[in-house]
Amino acid sequence: MGQYWKIINIDYQETTGHLGKLGEFFWYDSDLITSLLIAPVIPPRFQSIPPVSQARVSKVMTSRSSATLLTLPVELLRAIAEELMDDYLALICFSVTCVSMWEVTQPVRYNLLQSVLNYRSWAGSRIILLGDHARALPEGTLTDEEIEELVSNNEEEEELENDIANLGRYLNDASDYFQRASLKLIFFDDEEVSLRKNPSLYMQLMYLPPPFRYWLSFFWEQFMPKRTEGDSWVVRNFTKREFVAKSRPRHLTSVLFSLIGCSDKSLSMLGGDWLVDGAWAGDSIDITLASIHEQEHGNETDWKDITAEVKQKLEILASKESRPFEF
Repeated sequence: MGQYWKIINIDYQETTGHLGKLGEFFWYDSDLITSLLIAPVIPPRFQSIPPVSQARVSKVMTSRSSATLLTLPVELLRAIAEELMDDYLALICFSVTCVSMWEVTQPVRYNLLQSVLNYRSWAGSRIILLGDHARALPEGTLTDEEIEELVSNNEEEEELENDIANLGRYLNDASDYFQRASLKLIFFDDEEVSLRKNPSLYMQLMYLPPPFRYWLSFFWEQFMPKRTEGDSWVVRNFTKREFVAKSRPRHLTSVLFSLIGCSDKSLSMLGGDWLVDGAWAGDSIDITLASIHEQEHGNETDWKDITAEVKQKLEILASKESRPFEF
């Protein structure tokens, strides 16, 4: 009887839930998994604009004799906007009071967008593809605090060395209570509830022209980087500073699965026993474009390209499994 597998995000305590037996999903692409791991990019229409000066804001008020909100310092206006970050509808209403206020609150809205993107995405998180029969975990996968929490939450009383030897099983058991990963088209889900609690006001705001309307409905796909001709996808390991580059988006998940598996039981996949001892299991991983990686880390010399090694292993595995595969 085979074993079932699931991906666990150790940092967020989230999981895909059971994906099935490894041979059943290994060669098939999953948009959910790639989208979760692709590092999001904020499009130019959301990008920060040049800082607004107090003089520019004050200029709006030169023709008015009475004091208004815009007569307050820019720093204080942004502090007010930051206090509204828990109520996104209120923040937007505050921002659209006039063009000058929209410009003043731009950094606040942008920072909120960036933080939500980082929170919703798995990019850069420690992930592991864990089999049902996993017992030992790669050394250093969990912190001392995480180990203590797993062991203390386990109902069985065992000796400490036996607990350490069974961390894979404990993590598997704990993941039954983890939040399930899901790719929501509208990723501002908590805020969306807030947006829609006042349907009349929400609809009025939706009639606003761009760029205001961009900040009311967020679709995950608009934050996915777009590959151009000559660029390639890169699966990166920030823990080991290694990467695999691939020009085709197809089989990106196969590359990932081949590196993050962990189990103590061998596989029925022909020549696939090495998959249960993934070199990247439990490491911090993301997917991005080679051009973006070059911008971010092009001047760093400690990154290692392991593409040739992974390509050779996968091509041999595909041949033994009689699977159509082109790296």
